Amino acid sequence: MDLVLHLPGLLAPHAPGTRAPGLARLLAAAGPASREQDGASAALAARFGIARQLDWPLAPLRLAALGFAAGAAYWLVAEPVTLVAGRDDVRLVGAVADLASNDAATLVAALNAHFAEDGLAFVAARPDAWFVRAPAPARLTTHPLAAAIGHPLRGLLPSGEDAPTWRRWGQEIEMLFHDHPVNVGRARAGLQPVNAVWFSFGGTQPPVPAAGSLRIFARTGDALALALYAEAPALALPASLGPAIAAAAGAKTLVVALEATTDLAALEAAWTAPAYAALARGTLGAVTLIGDGADGAVCWTARRPGTWQRLASRFAPPEIEVQLTAVRGGG
Repeated sequence: MDLVLHLPGLLAPHAPGTRAPGLARLLAAAGPASREQDGASAALAARFGIARQLDWPLAPLRLAALGFAAGAAYWLVAEPVTLVAGRDDVRLVGAVADLASNDAATLVAALNAHFAEDGLAFVAARPDAWFVRAPAPARLTTHPLAAAIGHPLRGLLPSGEDAPTWRRWGQEIEMLFHDHPVNVGRARAGLQPVNAVWFSFGGTQPPVPAAGSLRIFARTGDALALALYAEAPALALPASLGPAIAAAAGAKTLVVALEATTDLAALEAAWTAPAYAALARGTLGAVTLIGDGADGAVCWTARRPGTWQRLASRFAPPEIEVQLTAVRGGG
């Protein structure tokens, strides 16, 4: 069995002197990290056997997880966001997560009326979770929202053969939402406006992986959508790795998506030290760690270390802070 362990918060600064020898040994056994510029969700998708189309096709999976039939159509995530214009550029402040249901419905209705002749159909699966169905697969490559927040947008807009059309539609949305009554009301209430939509993770629903090959433990995020797609609904997170391994007997891959934490000592005790021990004794064939980095996800895959490597790391464990500093911020 292989283990995939998503560790959001791993690359955050940790208290001086923090020790995590199991984690340090896993990173040493893995060697140099690899990067997934489209973030942890894309890195997880690859571990579920999903192939990248022009984008990672997470939009139809997220939509299906929220109870909407994606069918065979091409979908994009279409997140309601706030843009702010500076002197020399435009920056994305972030997603608007506090929309009332009726305001979201009003804005989506305006989008559908405006783009009816273009064949676009917008859906607000939740007030903060919007999607758009295109009349045909778009020849388009996008960037996830997390990669765009706080950055100049010029180099992060959609690219590809159909990009001019989608960029124009994005500009039309900005004009449509400018001074829209919903935004006027939000301004009066001191709330951020919805003055744009951010397109990302477009694609058609991929084939389902082999039944029984995955066991997933997760509470939130794209791991839940991926679990439903894999027809292996996510199980409740146990307190530590041992019960997860026991519950995953017979699976080829065990996926554990933890919630964000900066408590490295607790992470070590419950997950990374047991993972190294299980790898060293051969209970696990490989351990893949996924951390969220400043420029996407950082991934390590460790396989069982040899005898001499195990002995060396036992007497001189690597320094975890040195290892993490080497990959923070794209270093």
